[in-house]
Amino acid sequence: MSKDHEPTDTDGSGQLTFHPRRLRIVGAIFAGALVIVVIIGWIALPPHLKALFTPFQLITLLGVLVVIVGMITGLALSTVRADRQGVWLRNGLSVRRFDWSEVHRVVYRDGDPWPTLQVGDPDDPRRQMLLGIQRSDGARAGRAVAELRRLMSAGRAH
Repeated sequence: MSKDHEPTDTDGSGQLTFHPRRLRIVGAIFAGALVIVVIIGWIALPPHLKALFTPFQLITLLGVLVVIVGMITGLALSTVRADRQGVWLRNGLSVRRFDWSEVHRVVYRDGDPWPTLQVGDPDDPRRQMLLGIQRSDGARAGRAVAELRRLMSAGRAH
């Protein structure tokens, strides 16, 4: 099996990094297509219609485009890093770190689009999504969850 299907152990330290492979591909294609469609749409407008747009309207439209592309990029750059001490995750713009002592379990049921961590109060745990691992990546996602569970067990024993 090729290396790009496995979690990345970048420095041999046991730290693993997981990225949503298909989400990155689809996100890049969609964001690029959106920008191209907007540019072509603007070029295709007749001059008398372009003249109707005020500078404020143009800035607003460009701002909306930047926000949409930014949201797609943020989701596509979601990452999960884990080692024996804990797990670090970036979901969009949100960045969190949990020690394994704070994590009760890694939940990944059939049909879940991504795994979740149960963290916090054991009697009333909250769920933390792991968007860096996506079911759309197939067996790669299952292996990533197995590795997370292995690291969690090793971190608790440590």
